[in-house]
Amino acid sequence: MPHLARWVALLVVALAFSACQKKSEAPAASPVPGSKSDAAKTLTVAVVPEAERSPAFTAVTKHLELGGTLYGYVDVDGDLLHLAGSLQTILNEAAKMQPQMRPFVQQDFGAILKLLGLTDVKALGASSVPDGTGYFRNRLFVYTGAERHGLMAAVGGKPGPLKHVGLAPADAAFFGESEMDLGVVYRTIREVVAKVAGEPAGNELENTLKKAGEAAAISIIDLIYGLKGRSAVVVHADGEKTLRLPGRDGLVLPAISVLVAIDGVGPVVERAIVQSGQFRRSEESNLKLYEFTQPLPIEGLAPALAVDGGTLYFTTSPAFLKQCRAQTTGLAQTAEFKQALAQVGAENNGVTYVSPRALEAARSVLKLNPGLPPEQTTLVNLMFSQLGAIDRPLVASRINLADGILVRSHLNRSMKQDLAAIAIYNPVTIGVIAAMAIPSFQKVQTSSQEKAVLNNLRMLAAAADQHYLETGTTTATYDQLVGPRLYIKSLTPVAGENYRAIRFVQGRPISVRLRDGRMVNYAP
Repeated sequence: MPHLARWVALLVVALAFSACQKKSEAPAASPVPGSKSDAAKTLTVAVVPEAERSPAFTAVTKHLELGGTLYGYVDVDGDLLHLAGSLQTILNEAAKMQPQMRPFVQQDFGAILKLLGLTDVKALGASSVPDGTGYFRNRLFVYTGAERHGLMAAVGGKPGPLKHVGLAPADAAFFGESEMDLGVVYRTIREVVAKVAGEPAGNELENTLKKAGEAAAISIIDLIYGLKGRSAVVVHADGEKTLRLPGRDGLVLPAISVLVAIDGVGPVVERAIVQSGQFRRSEESNLKLYEFTQPLPIEGLAPALAVDGGTLYFTTSPAFLKQCRAQTTGLAQTAEFKQALAQVGAENNGVTYVSPRALEAARSVLKLNPGLPPEQTTLVNLMFSQLGAIDRPLVASRINLADGILVRSHLNRSMKQDLAAIAIYNPVTIGVIAAMAIPSFQKVQTSSQEKAVLNNLRMLAAAADQHYLETGTTTATYDQLVGPRLYIKSLTPVAGENYRAIRFVQGRPISVRLRDGRMVNYAP
C-alpha cells in the first residue's frame, strides 16, 4: 500500500521535523564588526520556485509562526483518493479468493470519502513557539480551500464572541464552549448509508430513529436538527467541601458543581421531561426549572434540568444554576481569563479553558483517598506527571476561516511532543510491535503458567507422601490434602486446572490438564 505509507510518512516527517533552510541576507554596506548594524542582519527563508511549490503552501503558512521549536507543512491533496484506489485494488484481488468479500468490492470508496467531506482537506500545517515563560503558542491549520462538505461542514459558521462565558463564575475551574451543527452530521451519515446500502436503507435509518424517539417520548430527529448552535460546560470546584460516592468504600471527591447549556433543543427536551412524570416543575421569569422527584443517593448533588427559550440547562444543583445566571461579574471579567483569551483570539467557534484550580482539585483525590490500591495510585500519579506543572490557565480555540480551520492554543507543552508520540504510537508502528511482541508474550506466559502448576503439583505430592506416612495408606484424595487444617491450607488454580480430579497413588506420577488442553506432569 504505497499511498498509505506515503500518507503516514509525509504527515509524521513533515510535521515532526522542519526542513526550512535559513540564510542571512547581505547588508547593503559593510558594517563595522561588533556594531549594532552587524547584529541587525535581515533573515530570509529560501522557498522553492513557484512552479515547484505546493499550491496550498502560502495559504497555510500565513496562519503559522515560523522560527519556533516546530514548523511543519504537508500537502495531502488527493492522497485519500489514491488510498481509496489502492484499497479497491487490494479488495478486488482478495475477492477472487474470498467470494464473500464481493459486496465490499462493489463500493466506491472514493465517493464515500467525498460524501464524508474528508477529501476537502488539501493540506495541514503546524507550528509551536516558546514564549519565554515555559508556555508555548501552538497552531494547527487544516486547509480546505473553498466550500466544505460533509463532516467538515458540521463545525459551525463564522467565528464570533463567546455566548455563554457569562455563566462561568470568576473562580471556575473549567469552561468550554463549542459550535456544532449535528444536523449536518446526521445528513452526512444518512447519505453514506444510502450510498453503501441503497436509498431504502437510508430511509430505514430515519424510521428507526423516529421509532426510538416515540418510545422515549422525544423526537430524536428534531433533537438532532435542533443541535445547531453553541453548547457550553462550566465546572466549579469547591476546595473545602467533599462528596462521597455510594458504596462501602465509596470514593471521596472534591465537591464539584457543573452547568451545561445547549442551544436549540430546549422545547424538544421539555416535552419529554413533562411526559416522563419524574420531575417537579417551578418557574421564575422565563426559566422553567425541573427537579427530580427522587433524590440521588449522593449527599450534596441535586441535579435538575431547566429550559429558557431554546436553551436547555443541566445542573448539579438549582442553586448553582441560579448563581451562574444571576452573576454580573464572572470569569469573563477576570484578568487571567482575558490574558488567556488574548493568546488564542476572542472571535472563535469554540474555546477550552482549564484553570490551575482544576488540576488542584484533581490532585486532591489522592489526599482524600489515602487507602487507594497501589496500582490506582501509580496510574493517577503517572497521569499527573504527563500534565506537567501548570501555574496559569491552559487555553485553546477553534476558528473557522474561509479557507480552513485554525486551532490555536497556549499550553505548557509544545505540539512537538504530541507529534513525536504520534510518530511512535501510530497504528502501523503499534501493529508491527504487536506482531513481534504477542507471540513472545504468549510463549513467556505459557512457560510461566506451567512452572506455577508444576510447583502446585510438587506441593501436592509432598502432602500426599506425608499423608501416606501418617495414615499407613497408599492412596489419597484432594480433600484429604488441602484445607485450613490439613497439609496445604489452600491451592489456587493457575490456568483453569482442576486438582480435585487427580487420584493420588503412592509411587505414581501425578498429572493435571489445563483449560487449553495442555498436560502438566510431575514425577516425585
